[in-house]
Amino acid sequence: MRSNIATVKKEMDRFECKRCGACCRERDVPLTLDDIFRLSDFMNMDPDEFFKAYCEEVAKDSDTVILPFLKKEDDKCCFLEDNICQVNFVKPSVCECMPSTMFGSLEYLRTQMPRDCAIQNTKPNNSDDERRRKSYVVATMLTSIYYSKYGTFKFEYARPFIYRILLFKRNREHIYRLMCSEVLVN
Repeated sequence: MRSNIATVKKEMDRFECKRCGACCRERDVPLTLDDIFRLSDFMNMDPDEFFKAYCEEVAKDSDTVILPFLKKEDDKCCFLEDNICQVNFVKPSVCECMPSTMFGSLEYLRTQMPRDCAIQNTKPNNSDDERRRKSYVVATMLTSIYYSKYGTFKFEYARPFIYRILLFKRNREHIYRLMCSEVLVN
């Protein structure tokens, strides 16, 4: 059996987090509506309660819509403990996309991370970035539309927007949970 050198090289170029925690410090973590739903579900909390405990609404400047962000504790993500993400399995979309070039060039991201971060040796994966980019942009747009209409998070009003985001992402498990929580509320 022949070894495929290209496949081996591709595996070597793949980003593997070393859990340094650098990408979770001194950064704002914007949330989409489905992030709030998934995180609250993971933590077994009502989305409105989760929002009050872990989120804040911020406008980056006077010309922008207020959007949800994770709260920070001591200039780090509120879910970072011992350099490990406590919500890694359902982490926010922006974190899931790291180290994606959708938020800037790979060269820029490298300047923001420590020298020993695995991003320093990572090559971009444009096909994967394109899929993630589309998904993230749709979720961000629907979140922005929701906030321009309602101005603050309230799960009752956000539910149809979350449903659309989950449909676009084809996230059947969370669509089912969203629909079950709708039945329980009504």
